[in-house]
Amino acid sequence: MDNNSKIMRRTISILLVFNLWISLSAANSYCLGKNDVHRLNHQIKRELEASIFYMAASHYFERSDMALHGVSKFFHKMSSEEKGHADKLMTYMNMRRSPPKTPNVTVCEDLTGNSLAGLCKKLTGTVPTPNKIDMLQKAMTMANDLEKAIFKKLREIAKATSDHELKYFIAHEFLEEQVKSIKQISDYETQLKKMGSGLGFYIFDQWFYQH
Repeated sequence: MDNNSKIMRRTISILLVFNLWISLSAANSYCLGKNDVHRLNHQIKRELEASIFYMAASHYFERSDMALHGVSKFFHKMSSEEKGHADKLMTYMNMRRSPPKTPNVTVCEDLTGNSLAGLCKKLTGTVPTPNKIDMLQKAMTMANDLEKAIFKKLREIAKATSDHELKYFIAHEFLEEQVKSIKQISDYETQLKKMGSGLGFYIFDQWFYQH
């Protein structure tokens, strides 16, 4: 083999290695950063914890001694939405070649203070519960606190990341919807405080059932 052939082969080898390095660098830049992966895994866990909280509330108000089927329907819908948020985050991480970790979810883990953990115990029947209107007011207040806590964490993720695509994804797929949920639940909380335990309370439940 002459020198020109050797030089040509060596040049081709160098170019192949260089192209491989470029490809790997591009793949790595497409992946989420280590800190972003960590934050998103924690957010997935929070969304699933919120889903479990709403599920517990849904089935609590479905009980025969409560029989608030409209309220139960509302909380069941909220549970499905939170699970959907976790699914969306996990799908996004897979799209970015950063597989999510399957979280070890603790049922009704305290996200916003001891009051949430206490309410969960009431919802699961381990603590005596007060009357219907009082319990629903507490549940709606805790739901409001929970939505605000999730909003805060999502905003922290968007603020902390230097990944512009992730920032856009969080802002447009989560934060806007979260603001609407907080407004909706805040309105329900205010209405419950105004109406008391009379006929309006049952009309309130029927409105939920029809929507």
